[in-house]
Amino acid sequence: LESSYAATIQQERAAKLAAAPAGGGATVPHDPAALAAGKETFGTYCAPCHGASGEGNIGPNLTDDYWLHGHTPESVLATVTSGIADKGMPAWGPVLGDKKAAEVAAFVLSLRGTNPPNPKAPQGEPAK
Repeated sequence: LESSYAATIQQERAAKLAAAPAGGGATVPHDPAALAAGKETFGTYCAPCHGASGEGNIGPNLTDDYWLHGHTPESVLATVTSGIADKGMPAWGPVLGDKKAAEVAAFVLSLRGTNPPNPKAPQGEPAK
């Protein structure tokens, strides 16, 4: 029951964040089916570095207000798609394709403001 509530909250947050117009033409879905698909893909490809709840592991915490490479839908999608080679972030676009990369970006955006157990310390700049 608690996880269902948390999933609903994540979906609502992602919908609010993703509903903002994307300036660079990037589109990040915000419907529940896309978020569920993004969560599944995140669990497979992203959780080993970012933690199952986005709390951070080798990679940064995705739940706080600090971002290394931008917090907008466009920047998150670009990071997922193209990676950040010098930071060890793979380019997942060629592996996932456009649709799955966008779903993962939507799910990542939905994680902001959640409170996972044992979050990694903030890194980067605070979102404005």
